[in-house]
Amino acid sequence: MKKDQSGYPKHSAKNDLVVVDQLNRSLENFDESISFEIPHPSFFEEKIKIQRAETKNRRLRELLIFTITAAVILSFLFLALYLQPVMFIMLQVLTVVFICCYTVHVKRKVKVSHE
Repeated sequence: MKKDQSGYPKHSAKNDLVVVDQLNRSLENFDESISFEIPHPSFFEEKIKIQRAETKNRRLRELLIFTITAAVILSFLFLALYLQPVMFIMLQVLTVVFICCYTVHVKRKVKVSHE
């Protein structure tokens, strides 16, 4: 019992080869139209070197700022502690107020940048 296949086109090896050739040409044209150039590995190595240098410079700058800030704060604390205890207490209060204001400012800045 064979099914009636009169509605289907006749297949031949020649038609299959023509279709395969057309597909190959289409794929080659597709490859040419969206081809892109892959950079040389030395490009990426150079990018990594630049990024490392920038990171190192940024860390050194942050460390320098931290050291100077710490030295200034400690010198004020020692001066205030030894010279006038009232001045020391006022400095402590001003420091707490400054930290609160700075924290609110940074949170606001981060919130705006994420929106």
